[in-house]
Amino acid sequence: MQYQFVSGDDHMDLAYIPAQLWQERVPAKFRDRAPRVEDTPQGRRWVCEGQPWPFGDHGTMRRAAGVLTGAIPRAGVIEEPEPGIFRPSTPKYRLEDMDRDGVDAQVIYGPPLPLSFKDPELQVVCLEAYNSWLAEFCAAAPERLIGIAMLPMHDPAATLKELQRVAKLGLKGALFGVFDAVKPVFDECWEPLWAAAAEAGIPISFHLGGGIRTARVTDPRRGQAAAFVSAVPMQLDEALCEIIFCGALDAHPNLKIVLAEAGIGWVPYLLWRMDHEYDKQLHHLVKLSAKPSELFRRQIWVTFEEDDIGLKLISDLGEDNVIWASDYPHPDSTWPHSRAYVEHHMGFLPESVRKKITCDNAVRLYNLQQV
Repeated sequence: MQYQFVSGDDHMDLAYIPAQLWQERVPAKFRDRAPRVEDTPQGRRWVCEGQPWPFGDHGTMRRAAGVLTGAIPRAGVIEEPEPGIFRPSTPKYRLEDMDRDGVDAQVIYGPPLPLSFKDPELQVVCLEAYNSWLAEFCAAAPERLIGIAMLPMHDPAATLKELQRVAKLGLKGALFGVFDAVKPVFDECWEPLWAAAAEAGIPISFHLGGGIRTARVTDPRRGQAAAFVSAVPMQLDEALCEIIFCGALDAHPNLKIVLAEAGIGWVPYLLWRMDHEYDKQLHHLVKLSAKPSELFRRQIWVTFEEDDIGLKLISDLGEDNVIWASDYPHPDSTWPHSRAYVEHHMGFLPESVRKKITCDNAVRLYNLQQV
């Protein structure tokens, strides 16, 4: 395929995941506790282990704090074109929506917040079922639908096992759940994972979704939901510093890391800060083969949707490390007007830089084949 326009961060939300996915795919002994869709007084909801899942509405995008709505209904498009069939989770309709936006390929993450399980064994089989289904979904148009696996984070051995499995399934990336991981990014227990990802050529993503101490996305009182939405992208700052200073990038020079939906405006300052402190004093404590900013430009990518400040700082960040995303089908998505957004907000950039940000960097990162 000849790629011209690629979105580096889109989603498969709980609202649209097929209602029978887990009931049809998990082993029989887990089925009574596995996620299922039930009718409740609040509408159709995902229920897991007998409890409603947070953000578990099914069949419509959740209206957080009563004010947000998904990109699909906002555009006047029917979310459910056939009974029980949703646009984002049906290849035919998702591809239609991509064509409507002029997007050649999408990188598809799962729900942006961790799926809640009390039983780790149940979590493993449910994530396996989702990842297998996602691989089948992407196989309908493998050059256009780029799936990102969800990894279990309660045990590094289970994380490694699932990464190795999904690599064989053909999924092109995997999500490392920074905010629900049993150990932090810098812990040595993840070394086998970094090594396996580097060997398989599977980029590892850290996605926004946690790290907020007081603001709650479900609480509109005194601006809490607004505070959450505004501040959450920057919570990946620690993960960025940790993956650089822990030495994983030096130890595994083929390891690729993605800060997904993090925005870019804050990153140049943090790169400067890391370089400054490393030169001033940290080089006595940590031995790196290059400055933190140089390691970043060698092995880390950042995705964004709308970031006018960050676009002005591309030269400080690195034009080869930035990937634009539409965030379909989320409330703040640029879909179905992504081309207009790029023309209006990136028009001041050289054409070659715009092409890198909206296409070439994602093609290179995920090893997509230009024909």
